[in-house]
Amino acid sequence: MGLLVGLLCAFTWATGSIMLKTLSKKLDPFTLNAPRALAGGLATFLFVLATGRTATYHDVTLEKLFYLLSSIAIGGIAGDSLYILSMARIGVSRAFPISSSYPAFTLVFAMIFLHEHPEWGVVAGLGLITVGILLISNRSSKSSPEANPTPGMASGTALAMAASLCWAVAMILVAPGMEGLDSIGVASFRTPALSLMLWGIVAMRKTFPHLRALSRKEWVIMIVGGMIGWGLGSVLFLWTVTLVGATKAAILTSVSPLFALPMSVVLLGEKINTWVILGTILTVVGIILVG
Repeated sequence: MGLLVGLLCAFTWATGSIMLKTLSKKLDPFTLNAPRALAGGLATFLFVLATGRTATYHDVTLEKLFYLLSSIAIGGIAGDSLYILSMARIGVSRAFPISSSYPAFTLVFAMIFLHEHPEWGVVAGLGLITVGILLISNRSSKSSPEANPTPGMASGTALAMAASLCWAVAMILVAPGMEGLDSIGVASFRTPALSLMLWGIVAMRKTFPHLRALSRKEWVIMIVGGMIGWGLGSVLFLWTVTLVGATKAAILTSVSPLFALPMSVVLLGEKINTWVILGTILTVVGIILVG
């Protein structure tokens, strides 16, 4: 069950990422994510009210609330914003696999803070992930014109790696906060809390006019994408953590490149070369070995 839920979560994240590609070039990450998180959070909250799952709210202690809100702030605000910036610079087919290396960092943090001992798969997996990232970020190949460097390749790669680190920290924090709680109930207040944080940033940056400039079609894409990524995706993510734990959840949800890569080619017309494909495969295989 945990395997299926984790893969469904990965698919929703990949779908939401593809839907954001065009908008990521028009809006900054905070302005883009504020309405997305609001749409997803409201949808989840209404579902909780309709299904009578409000008992979860009484079971949330201050300690659990700290872990849950800290994880969404680090992963949802910092991590997701860094990822959107990297996606705008180097494309989905490169940004997604690089940022999806966060399970490796999750295990490193687990070794440091939880005193876990690595097995051979951890070392081998980290090696494959490193090689995969280098191949995905390859900026010179005489055999393929598609491998020519895109503007901002170095900074885009660095941003994707930073997003990966943020998501790993968030993964370590969310596990203790989820103990004994219903995943849908948690998502119904965790995502709206993220939205409030983001709207506060939007207000400080005074970027409301950018939202008013969007077309009706773009608003539909943003809202639907928010319901998929921040609504359904958040529920599936928390459910996966509950079923299999933080480390395995990180691994299962990180296979999004398997879905994002073909979609970015078919739907967005992004061009990729052999190195990107090979790097993606090595990254995913490395993530599996780490687990």
